[in-house]
Amino acid sequence: MEQVREIYAVCHVNDVAKRRAVGYVLARVNDEGKTVPFPIVIVRHQGKYFAYVNRCPHQGSRLDFEPKQFLDPTQRFLLCGKHGSVFDIATGLCNDGPCKGEQLEAVEVVIDEEEVCIAGVQIAEEDGLDREENDEMPEVVIQPD
Repeated sequence: MEQVREIYAVCHVNDVAKRRAVGYVLARVNDEGKTVPFPIVIVRHQGKYFAYVNRCPHQGSRLDFEPKQFLDPTQRFLLCGKHGSVFDIATGLCNDGPCKGEQLEAVEVVIDEEEVCIAGVQIAEEDGLDREENDEMPEVVIQPD
């Protein structure tokens, strides 16, 4: 009997604009069975979707050192904002920078109807990370004069 592969919907196909990249922090189950953060980046390039773990092989930092900035100015390459490594979108191979010749960790993408899904990883149903949300903007409190 053939084993059914699990796929996990991450976003709608239109949530990632053409020649753009969007980061998501999911939760996955590691080899020890613990729930851990799983930051990924999904890129839409030349009519296809690609996904990678959001971690530069050089020092393990996130690619979007500047929040939500994943691509070089030409929008043709993924870019590590911390040290300037440049990665081919289709392969994840570093073409220039301190980790030249290394690759980003690819995540398999499956398009199911109009959903961008990932496969080949065990995603936690509940994140179980028990962490406070870290909003980029402080709460706005409006008070009378």
